[in-house]
Amino acid sequence: MDFYRVLSRFYDEIFPLSAECSRFVAGHAGRTLLDAGCGTGELVLELQGRGVDARGFDLDEGMILSAASTAAKRGLPGNDLFKIADLRRVKESYPSVSFDAVSCLGNTLVHIPFDKQFHFLQDIREMLNPGGVLVLQIINYNTVVHDRVPFPVIETEHCLFTRDYAAADDEKELLFHTELEVKETGEIYRNTITHYPLYPETLMASLSMAGFSGWETYGSYRGEIAGEGRLPLIVTALRD
Repeated sequence: MDFYRVLSRFYDEIFPLSAECSRFVAGHAGRTLLDAGCGTGELVLELQGRGVDARGFDLDEGMILSAASTAAKRGLPGNDLFKIADLRRVKESYPSVSFDAVSCLGNTLVHIPFDKQFHFLQDIREMLNPGGVLVLQIINYNTVVHDRVPFPVIETEHCLFTRDYAAADDEKELLFHTELEVKETGEIYRNTITHYPLYPETLMASLSMAGFSGWETYGSYRGEIAGEGRLPLIVTALRD
């Protein structure tokens, strides 16, 4: 069975939407928000409940089907709120639409090559309303690569989930290894993909060149300082 098809079954259990995350994003959302790489759509649905006109997209069909199904069960138009789309062609999927905020969380941005990351930032800047905000969360690669702080093992009622990085042939890239063990059956699913890590200094330069300003960095959704051994790097940036 495809790794991501299995992962979609346990995604919300492994990566539950935290109250801190939903409050943080809601505080920057304005009236309209697009969640890029929305997974199973929990953030979009939470923001809808807070009165935000939120939408989301993901490249994985299983995630989007799950998101649309959950929305329908809650009496929301799942097929309107969610779509299958690619970070690399986001403007094609949302032509002539603008938003007060765009979120891109869960280390999603580093799944696409470096040049495409910059194009995504440029596209998002153009899709934001004047004064709009980008809320971005990736891994702090200074912490992972330079400080060698490991990812914690995630154990839930039904599974074990582990992650680690290894150097790729291209020194600028990393191989991201994941393993999902389903407790009930003992089945183990493994996956390796290439990540294109954005280090903090490179990210800030990219944001500036893409036309963002006034950024703030955080090490958690509680507003703690970035760095200092913290795995997340959370950034808010304003459209110039």
